[in-house]
Amino acid sequence: MGNPLSRPLDGPRSALALWRLMDRRSWALFLLYWALAAGTVAGVALLVRSLGPELKAALLEYVLPAHFRVAGEMLLANLFGHLGERVLANFALQGGMAAVSVACCVVKELLSRRVEHTNPLLQEGHAPWPLWRQVLEELKFAALYLLAYNLIFWLSYPPFGPTRTAARVLSYVFLFVFFNLTFLCPLFLRHRVGYGRMVRTFFARPLAAFGFAAFWCAPSLVAIQLLGDVRSSTALGLVLAAHVLVTAPAAVAGTWLAARLLPVAQAMRPAGWFSRLLGWALLLGVLGASGVVTLRLADSLHAKSQLLKCQYRPDLGTFDYRLPSFRDLSVGLSIVVEITNPTEVDVRIERSRVEARNAGKHFTEVRLAPIDVPAGATRRQPVELDVEIALSRLLEWRELVDGDWELTWWIEVAEGWEFPVYLWPR
Repeated sequence: MGNPLSRPLDGPRSALALWRLMDRRSWALFLLYWALAAGTVAGVALLVRSLGPELKAALLEYVLPAHFRVAGEMLLANLFGHLGERVLANFALQGGMAAVSVACCVVKELLSRRVEHTNPLLQEGHAPWPLWRQVLEELKFAALYLLAYNLIFWLSYPPFGPTRTAARVLSYVFLFVFFNLTFLCPLFLRHRVGYGRMVRTFFARPLAAFGFAAFWCAPSLVAIQLLGDVRSSTALGLVLAAHVLVTAPAAVAGTWLAARLLPVAQAMRPAGWFSRLLGWALLLGVLGASGVVTLRLADSLHAKSQLLKCQYRPDLGTFDYRLPSFRDLSVGLSIVVEITNPTEVDVRIERSRVEARNAGKHFTEVRLAPIDVPAGATRRQPVELDVEIALSRLLEWRELVDGDWELTWWIEVAEGWEFPVYLWPR
């Protein structure tokens, strides 16, 4: 096998090695893998094309009255676009890869095993783990996947350049890591190397491992670059079709590369029980915390989902205002509004504020008092607004005209914690 340090180009070289590893039965499995992968992608593309518009319309219909649908579509596109085209493209590609991997896992294992058995790749036989350990390894893979894309989402959501750059970089790193896990894992798992040691092996031999992923991901990445936006079903189908082209070759080449990296993985000392326990605790802690945050946000946003379907009748006789003073430069407005909630969802708005920024600088803020209207009920609800404007900004009229505007709704989801909803992000 030679010195592992002398194989930095093994990733691209795997494309040259795979053709001499095939016999007649391998070719039959190879073509079956290709056909199954193509059928899976075609099925996913047809499903997205037929159900995608209906699901989107159903979501907008649930949240918005009919005369707000166009604005809702613009807002939805804005929110998805806020995460960045490359992050969304890599996420879509990774999701398609996962669907193909699940559908083709049995054929991939049979093809990889055939290639290993009919070629002198290793001197040792394999001894697969019992079923319970294989299930545990698959749970590890799922946990790594959830953790990766949780991290990418929270890094890419805020409109902050450095975190968005970090999210883009991590989206490529995780794409390459999961690509390697998908196509190198059959041989590694047959030789009792789990996903944890696989990942450590990839970073121990980054040129070989990530060179392999970069080479075989190139068709899909080029398609993403040429298309620019993969949010349409046609564009997503083309990107996944480019991935289908490499599935079967990557499975054979991955078996060859995994055999060459196996000595590196076997030479690694397994993590001690304390390290494993600490790692699992951190992993589950992060996933648990992000799950709690996501559930609280989902509950808060769901309580506002029917806001535009309520009926509002202001009592003009109750209108009142507060002028600015030396201690408080904001303008206070208040009015009692009769709100009827005809839906089956309790409408709730916590203490919140809407902030407008221009050219990256604060311009105005509107603070809104809490509102709570149960499902099917009518309430006379005091609506109080505090409007504060940075008066000094009025002198910067040229920036106000030419500068980019941002509108952010800050919702107090919990005491001392506000979550931003970017209504008009830059």
